[in-house]
Amino acid sequence: MAKTDSKTTDVAVKEQNTAMAEYGAYADYAGAGFENQTSDDYSIPFLQILQALSPQLQENDSLRQGMILNTVTGEVWDGKKGIAFVPATTQHVYVEWKPRDAGGGFVGIHEVNSDLVNHAKTASSEYGKYSTPDGNELIETFYVYGIALDDDGNASEAVLAFSSTKIKKYKGWMTKAKTIQIPLPDGRRIPAPLFAHRYRLKTVSEKNNKGQFFNWDAIAFDGENAQQARLLPDDPLFQSAVNIKSMIEQGKARAAYESQAPGSADEEAQGAGGGKPVF
Repeated sequence: MAKTDSKTTDVAVKEQNTAMAEYGAYADYAGAGFENQTSDDYSIPFLQILQALSPQLQENDSLRQGMILNTVTGEVWDGKKGIAFVPATTQHVYVEWKPRDAGGGFVGIHEVNSDLVNHAKTASSEYGKYSTPDGNELIETFYVYGIALDDDGNASEAVLAFSSTKIKKYKGWMTKAKTIQIPLPDGRRIPAPLFAHRYRLKTVSEKNNKGQFFNWDAIAFDGENAQQARLLPDDPLFQSAVNIKSMIEQGKARAAYESQAPGSADEEAQGAGGGKPVF
């Protein structure tokens, strides 16, 4: 075994401590320069599951179905191993998409009780299949905004979109999160904030009568139980989640809708053969 040069180690530690001391001066300028920015300046990337027809698979031979993709940075993670995620806030909307045969692509989002959505529901002859007067699709979607954390400890804002086959996973996740209670020193138990725990996002292969596809696995704690996955209020991840929640509610940030590939409305659950959606 090679011996460690103690002098070299001492120098490295000293340099690191000096750098950290110098970085402390940044505290007076935290976030400075971004005061005049709005949601037009800042968008949050999606974490998206790669499917059989995802265009990224055609562009990069190293990618595989079931991997988790950051739609803005292009970073990918192994779906079996997954990635840690701290949910911060949710949004229930209907997303308008151009049909795939018309080129696909994001058009806009609509509130659940908007006139457009209510009209589409009234005019539809099939539950869950809604469209606008000009033929665009309206897809019920639950967004979860939060903080993604890779194994190297790098944290970044991200958003998850749950539609169609993913909605069941979303509801199971939120049901679990909503039942968690935290004991207080005075003996009371209170409902935990959504962003008080770390979860682990993994993917799993599923199949129904229309084909095979990848979906989110049942979303579990990033730890053996809720206590191991719990974040204290002074934890940087907790604070980051509070910040992104505030930004979304104030309209200072939005999802990077334009980063999704054309046809994303039905791409998420494409079967391996024939290109037919499985829902």
